Amino acid sequence: MTEDKSTQEVCVLVLDYGSPRSLEDIEGYYTRIRRGHRPSEEELQVLRHKYERIGGQSRLMESTAWQVERLQEELQQELLGAKVTVVQAHKYIEPLIADVARELKNYDAVVVLMMNPYGTDVLNGSYLEQIQLFRDTTWKVVQNWWDAPTLVQSWADRVQETVRRLPTTAKPMYVFTAHSVPLMKGISYDGYVHSLQQVMQSITDQLMLPNATLAWQSAGTRGEWLTPTVEAVTEQASTEGYTHVVYIPIGFTCTHMEVSYDLDIERCEQCDHLGMTYLRVPMPDEDDLFVKAMAHGVTQALLREV
Repeated sequence: MTEDKSTQEVCVLVLDYGSPRSLEDIEGYYTRIRRGHRPSEEELQVLRHKYERIGGQSRLMESTAWQVERLQEELQQELLGAKVTVVQAHKYIEPLIADVARELKNYDAVVVLMMNPYGTDVLNGSYLEQIQLFRDTTWKVVQNWWDAPTLVQSWADRVQETVRRLPTTAKPMYVFTAHSVPLMKGISYDGYVHSLQQVMQSITDQLMLPNATLAWQSAGTRGEWLTPTVEAVTEQASTEGYTHVVYIPIGFTCTHMEVSYDLDIERCEQCDHLGMTYLRVPMPDEDDLFVKAMAHGVTQALLREV
C-alpha cells in the first residue's frame, strides 16, 4: 500500500469451497468437484441422503457470509482512511472465483484470503490458478493465517466452554481434527501438518489438556491418505478406557458437511456403539475473535512488500 491511505481502495477477495444451497444444487456442485464428471445416480442418492440427514444444506454459506460481513467491518476499523470492500467467491458453486475476480478492477490493492488458515502452495494452488489471468502487481495473497494470535484464543475459549460440560468423573480424550489429504509422490504436506500441530499444541498448553491427539477425517475412498484416521483414534479411545471423546475440528472454519455429518452423525454413532460419550467443540460460525484472525492475515499481507 502507498503511504496516502486516504485514497486507498482496498478489496479483499475471500475464497472458499462453497456448498449446495439446496438438494437441487447437489448434482451440479459435485460435477464441478469431479471436473465435469457427473456423479452416478447411486452416488447422488448417497449424497442427497447425507444432506437430508443434516437438514438439507450445511451452514457453510450462511456462516461464511456472516464472517465476510464482519471482516469488512473489522478491516474498515483497522485500515483507517481506506475504503474496504470484501467480496466472496466459491470454488464449486456460484458466484465462481473466476467470475468474481475478473470484475475486480480499479482497486489500489486486492488481497486474496482463502478460508483455510493452514494454506500451503499445494493446497492454495487450485484456488489461485482460477485468478491467475486477472492478477497484477496490486494483488496480494494471504498464504495462511494460522499464526494469528486470536485464532488460537478463539478455539481455546470454545474448547474451555466444552470442557466445563464434562462430569468430574469423566476420562476424556481430546481429538483435534482436520481434513485429510491424499498422499502422492513428490507432494509434501509437511507445512499443513506442522501448522495444525502448532495450533493444537498452543491450545493444549494454554488449557493444560491431557490425552490430546491430532487425527485426520473425511478422507476419500481411493488411494492412501494421512493417518491416523479419526475413526481409528475413536476406536483406540474405547480400547484405552476413555469415557468421553471431545472432538475439536481446528482444521475447519465453520459448520459444514465434514462437521455436521462426518463428526456429529458418524463419529457420534461410533461413540454410542463403543459406549463413550460424544462431544464436539462449537465451530467459529459467528466468532468475532476468529474474524480478527482473518483480518490479521489481510493486514499482514498489505504490509508485505511485493
